[in-house]
Order: sequence, then C-alpha cells, then structure tokens
Amino acid sequence: MENLNYESAAKELEQILEELKSDSITIDKLADKVERASVLLKFCSEKLRTTESKVNEVIQKLGL
Repeated sequence: MENLNYESAAKELEQILEELKSDSITIDKLADKVERASVLLKFCSEKLRTTESKVNEVIQKLGL
C-alpha cells in the first residue's frame, strides 16, 4: 500500500463518506470509491489490531 498512516486513511474515509452522503459521486466513480473505502477500512482495522497488540505486550512486560 502507498505511504499511508492511520490519520490520513481515516480522513480519506471521512471524505468518501461525505461524498456518498451528498450524492456528489457519479455512478461511474461509485464502484471505485467503494473499493477505495474497503481498502482504507482494512488498513485502519489492521493498524488498530497491531497497535492494540503492541500496547498489550508493553503492559504485560511492565507487569500491569
């Protein structure tokens, strides 16, 4: 995936959602936007899982 971080992915998802809500996406671009949103959602989900796992590891190492 391109150089992407959680914040930029979440922001792009918000933009896509706003476009969908406002009906500003043409039928020709709808499938592309939905596909892009799917990629971004997967990226964000994996990032959250990875971060949660790392945080839990640190907490366990600290004995908390």
